[in-house]
Amino acid sequence: MSWLRLMEERIKEMEKKDEAAVAAPDVATADASAPEAAVKPPRKRNRVLHLLGEMWPAYLIEVVVIIVGITITLALEEWRDKGKESELEKVYLANLAADIEADLQSLHYAASNTDSLIASGEEIRQFEKDPDGHALSGARLNQDVRKLLNRPNFLSHDATFSDLKSSGNLHLVKDITLKGLLFSYYSKAENIHRIQDAEQQATINLIAGYFLKWFSMDPSLEAPILQNPGGIKALAGNVEFRNQVGARVAMRQELKEQYADANAQAAKLLELLRH
Repeated sequence: MSWLRLMEERIKEMEKKDEAAVAAPDVATADASAPEAAVKPPRKRNRVLHLLGEMWPAYLIEVVVIIVGITITLALEEWRDKGKESELEKVYLANLAADIEADLQSLHYAASNTDSLIASGEEIRQFEKDPDGHALSGARLNQDVRKLLNRPNFLSHDATFSDLKSSGNLHLVKDITLKGLLFSYYSKAENIHRIQDAEQQATINLIAGYFLKWFSMDPSLEAPILQNPGGIKALAGNVEFRNQVGARVAMRQELKEQYADANAQAAKLLELLRH
């Protein structure tokens, strides 16, 4: 029974006693001069204050019990929430590690193929500097040009990190160093995507048209720019050809540096995630 209910019951009992006392007949006494012989009617009292003074230990105990009960309930809820967050954190960290591993594979692909592309470009540039000492056959030059027009791009896997931000669960990553490195790495990945997009547009609009016009993309055909009066050797002095090759190599060298930086960050991230 709650303390409010107890107070209600006690007030009713006291009201019944007061009514009984008022209804009782006056007691006649032989000695009118004795004031003690007269029965006085009960006086009005503050029943609430009286009950509080009489029953305050019970009220206090019930209040304490309620407070303790609420505290225990809140503590249990917090414990359960922390358990759920701990499990969710493990899932997120495992998924982040899987994303970074996939990124490292993509970075390896982009970097290794970029190295091959730059090597083909450097072979052409050596030919441009010394067409006699570094002569190239038509088939070899076509092969180098085809490699030069490749665009081996890095594709990042950011589904888990995006979900962490959009769902409001970023607080689950409690390691400040790890959190900072995540933001730095995915910012680097976004920057690489922008550079790759810019390179794609430049390749399509400025470079590919020239090479597609004069060079064969078919491996079975050997001779480049057959209409050129000077043949292959004359390409060494062709300013437009030299500029196109130089621009393509420069674009990929910039991306190679970006891939190397991203690879270093990804490797460090994966180490933190696995620990």
